[in-house]
Amino acid sequence: MNFSDARRAVITGARRHPWRTAAAVCVPVLAASVITGTTMASARPAPYLAVSSSALNAAPAAHVLNFGSDPAKPVTDMKPGAVSIRESFNEDGCDHDYGEANQCVPWKIPGSTPQAQCAWLASNGFGALKVYGTNRQHLPEDAQGYVCATGA
Repeated sequence: MNFSDARRAVITGARRHPWRTAAAVCVPVLAASVITGTTMASARPAPYLAVSSSALNAAPAAHVLNFGSDPAKPVTDMKPGAVSIRESFNEDGCDHDYGEANQCVPWKIPGSTPQAQCAWLASNGFGALKVYGTNRQHLPEDAQGYVCATGA
């Protein structure tokens, strides 16, 4: 029997008995995975960084916008009568009367009572908040001007 006859016999046997062929392929693979403790799904390439380690540890470049660098162009002024667009002060959803400059205390704190609102603030990482404007949410305030402070 030559090579092409042997190949034809294997393919014909696989077509006649597909379950035997699947078992002949899967059983050795399964046995190897049980013995080695790995599966074919766990064989993944090693991760690597797309940048070099020196570029990763380098100082970031300065963020410079290059839109006003042509001194030959005339400066454009606003047209007379142009009106700026008015935005409400709570456009971002934050109540800026409470907390530090970069804190975003929600404009509407969840909770039906001031104590529930303070509990919500505490559970979301807010401590005692300094009141810089009006205590419009009527949270319990201490003598130093902090709301939701312990014992307030």
